[in-house]
Amino acid sequence: GSLGASGPAGAGAFDIEGALRTALAHHQAGRLDEAKELYRRVLRAEPKQADALNLLGVAVQDGGDDAEAVRLIRRAIAIDGGEAHYYTNLGNALQAAGEVDEAVAVYRQGLALDPGAAKAHNNLGTALRAQNRLTEAVACYRRALEIDGEYASAWSNLGAVLAALYRLDEASSALRRALMIDPDLADALANLGNVLHIQGKLAEAEEAMRRALEIDPGYAMAYSNLGNLQKDLGRFEEAEESLTRALEINPSYARAKNNFAFTLLVQGDFARAWGYYAARDSVQEVPQGLWRKPLPKELNGKEILVLRDQGLGDEIFFLRFAPQLKERGAVITYLAHAKIAPVLARLAFIDKFAKEGETPEEGDFTLSVADLPLALGMKSAADIPASLTLTPEPGRTDAMRVKLASFGPAPYVGVTWRAGTKNEPGAFFKLAPLGEIAKALGATDGTVLVLQRHPEAGEIEEFGHGLGREAHDLTALNDDLEDMLALLALLDEYVTVSNTNVHLRAGAGGTCRVLVPNPAEYRWMAEGDESPWFPGSKVYRQGVDGDWGTAFRTLTSDLGRSLGGRVTL
Repeated sequence: GSLGASGPAGAGAFDIEGALRTALAHHQAGRLDEAKELYRRVLRAEPKQADALNLLGVAVQDGGDDAEAVRLIRRAIAIDGGEAHYYTNLGNALQAAGEVDEAVAVYRQGLALDPGAAKAHNNLGTALRAQNRLTEAVACYRRALEIDGEYASAWSNLGAVLAALYRLDEASSALRRALMIDPDLADALANLGNVLHIQGKLAEAEEAMRRALEIDPGYAMAYSNLGNLQKDLGRFEEAEESLTRALEINPSYARAKNNFAFTLLVQGDFARAWGYYAARDSVQEVPQGLWRKPLPKELNGKEILVLRDQGLGDEIFFLRFAPQLKERGAVITYLAHAKIAPVLARLAFIDKFAKEGETPEEGDFTLSVADLPLALGMKSAADIPASLTLTPEPGRTDAMRVKLASFGPAPYVGVTWRAGTKNEPGAFFKLAPLGEIAKALGATDGTVLVLQRHPEAGEIEEFGHGLGREAHDLTALNDDLEDMLALLALLDEYVTVSNTNVHLRAGAGGTCRVLVPNPAEYRWMAEGDESPWFPGSKVYRQGVDGDWGTAFRTLTSDLGRSLGGRVTL
């Protein structure tokens, strides 16, 4: 907060001005108890001393009492509403108390009084960031830096938000500028470590995170980020130690729990993983109170509302657990994404479907579909149910069989090389080299069908060139999952990265050849040629060093045995 005083007047024999100066010196040196006692002595002598109320408010906030801080600083503003830094301090206290909307309004009040207050612009940016108004936050940090170009924390905050917008080069530049000004700024080091991690510069990332922890050994975010990095490097024991430390420092830290969940899931430690997974980002803003613990064994007649969560593939993936609710006697209502609802509507174990946009009636229990493993007590790979059985509509299957015949003879091979969202940190992004897939399939027989969602300009032509024959464009089927399901049921092979179609293909009774970038998404586990979630589907892994060579040599050999070599006339 801002600790400035505005020149208080004396009161009788007690030197208020001197007492405030002494209290402020204690405060700035971290001697909060001494500072608070002197501020209170001033207020006993002069109850309407606005500076003392403001500074006592900052001191009690520094001591962890946000609500009392808000009350005291409001009193200061009621006495003297013309001091801009009071509003900055009130905004800080409101933000710490979780009243972010009000904090934004209060910061703006202070900036109306003093538009040149760099700290207020910076803190407003932080409040906007908490509201996920990232572009507006960037503008606030840039305004703070126009006023004070040597404001290291504003450079660090700017870098963190640019990283969240996936503007990584700009983020790195801002964070390095912060560290030029203040080499010991732990926030900037931790955020730079995160950016370097995303950029694949893992050794530099670890160095930055460890430096942050040398400076601030109680920095939970740095431990969480370090644990996530160690997980991606396959150093699972170290990752668990770092994440445990993060949660010792801040037991409610959702991102550390999320990182812990993925560290455990990828190793197959399901007994511990699902409790941490309940803290994932996707359920933080769900208005309903979700059930996040084991359900009773007997659910006879109990109404259970299950809500979709995350992507379409996640819905299919986790719904495999829902028949166990039915086995316990539950009546199931499911809220599906509209795009997948027609396919799921044919599942006999779902009693009712809630429509997109409506607020479904809550039953006896309301669960996220992704919390079903936790609710049903999944402990090991032996508890993994089979994939859902998804039956294509007969008419669509017949029509798709005719369509395939028009492209050429069997075998029919589907291909997808990219999935996920690249510009959303925390989201899974999967990319396998298009040219290597084309080369592997070019040595085989088969009619090749491109199933890539939203291909980039020229990609299909590039793939066809590498393939050495026509690659048929069926990318539009990604917008009609009924047709896609019918196609996937008819394919002889599907070479792909993990995506919604993998779940549909499993539902149709088929298997895939899955190219798994390093680090592996948890569904494909840290190691092995097969995942217990998708028995029969073979996994081809990118090396920790980024090399795909072994994966594609094995894939080429496997495809040759499956499809046969091409006959050149």
